[in-house]
Parts: sequence; C-alpha cells; structure tokens
Amino acid sequence: MISFLETLQNSEFSQWVLVSVWGYPILLTLHSIGLALLVGLLIIIDLRVLGVPRMLPFMPFNRLMALIWGAFAVNLSSGVALFVADGVKFFNSTAFRFKFASIVIGIVIAVIIKNSVLKDAPRLDAEQGAAPMKAKAFAAVSILMWISAIGFGRYMAYE
Repeated sequence: MISFLETLQNSEFSQWVLVSVWGYPILLTLHSIGLALLVGLLIIIDLRVLGVPRMLPFMPFNRLMALIWGAFAVNLSSGVALFVADGVKFFNSTAFRFKFASIVIGIVIAVIIKNSVLKDAPRLDAEQGAAPMKAKAFAAVSILMWISAIGFGRYMAYE
C-alpha cells in the first residue's frame, strides 16, 4: 500500500499540487467551499430534526439534498486530490483516520435521516409533528460527527 501511495505522491499531478503556485490553494478552496455547504446544510437539517426551530416545515429540506450531494462530490474529489499529494503522511495519520471515520458515519446518518424523516416530511408537516426520538438521536450524533471531522481535519495540519 505504501509503495502505491508513494507512486501517487511522485505523479505529475501530485507535484503540481505541492509545487505550483495555484494547485494546493485551488484544491483547498474547493474543499473549504464544499465543506461549508455540506456541513452547514446538514447541521441545519439536524437542528430542524432536533426541533430547532419547530415551526419550519420539513418539506423544503428535501430540496437541499441535491445541493448537499453536490457539495459532497466537491469535497470528495478535492479531498482525494489533496490526499494523493501527501498520501503516505495521511495514511499513517491517526487524525486522518478519525476524520475519515467521522465523515463516513456522518454520511450514513445523513442517508438515514433523508430516508426516514425527510421521506416522511409531508405527513410530519401536515400533523405539525416532531421527528421521532430515534431520528433526534441520529441528528445529535450527526452534528458531533461533523464537528469531529472538521476538528480532526484541522488537527492534521499540525501532526
């Protein structure tokens, strides 16, 4: 695995990212924009599932999912490009592993909330009901996972 990562690190693309004036800043900017959209929108949905603010209907949040998946695609592609540039370091990084695990858990929870609460949005809105307690637990864990992913991502710079 390490030899594969070393080969990626020595590629022309990796060198462009690390050495050029524009490579790393462009990728990091895309990653930051994707992160802001992805995490910001998911936390808004999570807060609504938790009942803050309760008067907002669930239905409009369904439309945000396309934007959320687009932001995830931007984050995934820019994250892979940044990983390729320094894969050996990241592969051996505990912070990277925790960040990656937090992201996977956060995405799984986003799918669960979409397929449960947001799928049931018309009924919940008609009854002005709250999300089920199980969904609220998922939403709370989701917020924790995204905060963890951001924190571990920032910590990676100092490892």
